[in-house]
Amino acid sequence: MPPPRRGFFISDTKQGNRVKKTLWMTAGLGMLMLVSSAHAAIKATDLAVVEANAWRARMGFHLLAIRGDNPEDREALRVLLEEGKQDTETLKLDAEPAREQAAAALADAWKTLSVRALDNPLASLGYADYAAMSEMNTTTLAVVEQAEKAQNGDSDYLNIADLSVAMQRVASEYVALAAFPSAGLPTGTGLEPMDFAIEAKQIDDALASLKQQYQSDPQASDALNFISQRWAFVRGSVPKMSDAESNKVPYLFYRYATQVAERVEQLVTGQ
Repeated sequence: MPPPRRGFFISDTKQGNRVKKTLWMTAGLGMLMLVSSAHAAIKATDLAVVEANAWRARMGFHLLAIRGDNPEDREALRVLLEEGKQDTETLKLDAEPAREQAAAALADAWKTLSVRALDNPLASLGYADYAAMSEMNTTTLAVVEQAEKAQNGDSDYLNIADLSVAMQRVASEYVALAAFPSAGLPTGTGLEPMDFAIEAKQIDDALASLKQQYQSDPQASDALNFISQRWAFVRGSVPKMSDAESNKVPYLFYRYATQVAERVEQLVTGQ
């Protein structure tokens, strides 16, 4: 007599066939779940970080002109662009099927931005290239547009991340105009000039509202207090951007805006 079989034994009966079918269906479902688990919904805060970093890249582009193509500034910009590339590529790889196309478009837009950001003729050659300034504007806005298209739903601290985006946008425009009067967002885009007084008031209001909302959240409160301190250093100079004779503090603005962006990124990513 042959030895008994160990484990599952499925006979060639109708009942056995039903069991086989059930096992195959279960296995198939399990494989599908494994495949699905490789994808994740894109967090709105991750996209907000990409938006903020796009404005930071534009700010870094113009800082090269202000500080004479300083090697430290160029290296900081290169690192930012490389981190942005990694972030957008990760979003593309991890995106759920419904967001794959949007994530791929975002990664492509970031690559285009990166090429432009490291090439500032005013910094390297000493002449103002309007085409370069225009392209810096349009490539930045392209990243912002693709990031907003990819958004789907909410995530923790999104309103704080959005505040960072607003601050980076103001800082980017501030530094652009300090670098060259015709380097502002209207160049090549058809946008209206930024009203710095209104933008600054909106940031003031948002900060006050968020501090109230997150007063019982220690992590968020610490981040907002940090933002408030950095904002206070540059707040007074913002409305004066419309005055050609006023003293500008572009590097100070760049430094504090960068610190805000990095602090908010730490908060929303849980670092």
